[in-house]
Amino acid sequence: MDNVLLTIACLLALLIALLAIPLSMRFSFTCHRSVQTYVHFHWLFGLIKFQAHFPNEASSIKREKAVPKEKSKPHKEMNNAGDFLVLFKQSIFRQHIVKFIKNMLRASHAQDFYLLLRIGLGDPADTGILWAVIGPLSGIMKNLHNVKIEIEPEFINSVLEVESRGYFHLVPLQFIALTIGFIFSPTTIRAWHVMHRGN
Repeated sequence: MDNVLLTIACLLALLIALLAIPLSMRFSFTCHRSVQTYVHFHWLFGLIKFQAHFPNEASSIKREKAVPKEKSKPHKEMNNAGDFLVLFKQSIFRQHIVKFIKNMLRASHAQDFYLLLRIGLGDPADTGILWAVIGPLSGIMKNLHNVKIEIEPEFINSVLEVESRGYFHLVPLQFIALTIGFIFSPTTIRAWHVMHRGN
């Protein structure tokens, strides 16, 4: 029994040590009609380097031929949009998200980070409510150093377009700690309770 506990403790210590090693990452991400992602990793003090591109051309062509287009599900989309709005109508939660994003960008040592988000819910009234909520967030994010974030509303069509690129130098363990702290913080838990009560 003692040997088992010792082995588990050693494995956990090794995992924590590996997660504490800095990781450099350069990426680009585009989501318009299709999703294109390129990531280049540099880890373990330069001993490990690799890059990935998703999807590659072969898999994209195969998927387009094999998978038929799904029919739209307006009812489900409206429910998801409603949940989203209930969450972001809470000013305390919005401030909590802004603080979390700032902490993550600061911890990642972001350089030349760019994000363009174009979003529309398919209904001008719903999009207007959404923009009233996230518009101020966009203004706050524009003041971040080495970061350019643009959020554009689309009042006519239902759309979600994303374009992003940048360079990060981060410690994975710090990211995990920040994420866990955000998810299990009293502010986040209260916001989820409010959202579920509204459904």
